Amino acid sequence: MKTTLLLCILSFYHLHAIVAQDYSLHVSESTFTINGTQYIGYETAFTLPYKQVKKQWWRYIKKKAHLFNYKTHYELTISGTNEELPVKFISQMLETESQGALLRLAPTGGDWTTQQVSSLRKDLKVMLVDFKIDYYTGIVQEQIKEQEKENKKTSKSLHRLKNSTSPQADKLKTQLSNGELKLDALKQNLTTIK
Repeated sequence: MKTTLLLCILSFYHLHAIVAQDYSLHVSESTFTINGTQYIGYETAFTLPYKQVKKQWWRYIKKKAHLFNYKTHYELTISGTNEELPVKFISQMLETESQGALLRLAPTGGDWTTQQVSSLRKDLKVMLVDFKIDYYTGIVQEQIKEQEKENKKTSKSLHRLKNSTSPQADKLKTQLSNGELKLDALKQNLTTIK
């Protein structure tokens, strides 16, 4: 009985941690300085670990642009079509005090009209939102797969004890019930990301 109660409390705590994860798609305008040059662009914050976000940003942007890596930032170039010039922009990832990450993105250089710069900045904002959706969706889908696998394993164990009234069977029923609650919470998180 004590074990079942303890298991329920731990499961509730874990479920609360899953639901409490912040999957905000908020992107705000930002002015920042890198190596003495001021840039006007966008920034967005992540509550997830800095190194994990940085790795995923690198993978994401590597598919879309040519990358030049500096110690403090990336310079990125997206090749233009025959009529368009290549688009260059700068990306900086900072670690926050809470071990999260702050991602900044802004257009650089080029002989752009103010209308073109405005359009380019909007495109960069869309890119940040797209990255966050892609990143968060991947995380939640992985958590859903893990939870489904765990629920299936628990269900098989419970099936082996199907006619038993042992404390082990009660424990497995509680574990399966909590697993289903976690799975529902994860699926709900997936719908809130988009």
